[in-house]
Amino acid sequence: MRSKPHLDPVERQIVTILQEDGRTTTADMARSIGVAEPTIRRKLNRLLDEQIVKLRAISDPVRLGFSAPAFIGLDVERAQIEAVAEKLCSYPMVEDVVILSGPYDILVRAAFESSSQLYDFVLKELSKVEGIRDTHSFLIMRNLKHADLRAVPNGSDEDG
Repeated sequence: MRSKPHLDPVERQIVTILQEDGRTTTADMARSIGVAEPTIRRKLNRLLDEQIVKLRAISDPVRLGFSAPAFIGLDVERAQIEAVAEKLCSYPMVEDVVILSGPYDILVRAAFESSSQLYDFVLKELSKVEGIRDTHSFLIMRNLKHADLRAVPNGSDEDG
């Protein structure tokens, strides 16, 4: 596991501002936080270089024509979990791949243009992937919250 990055108070504020609006300019951040713009640029570059933050657009798959977004829970042979997860990352319709504890070894979020495309992916494509024992598909009927907002740790060194 990676060590927890140290974020100073200004860096934590930068992350929070970007989570609210990723298009905020460095000048606006500097005014809001109360520091010089070169300081914001330097700290933002560090956050980007160290991949603490990534700037990207979040799209709504249904509005883009993917009318069958789904979660797929996978039961995988223990020795194959990492290899299966890597393989799943290669499919263009797959948005997220997570290895987890609980009833599934891997959970996938994917966007399909139709339920028949989901059907083909699960029954025809995933059946070719060595190590997958079983799948459980969940069609997303309605997404009430879609955000990448996370609380930014306060920098305390205490475990908790």
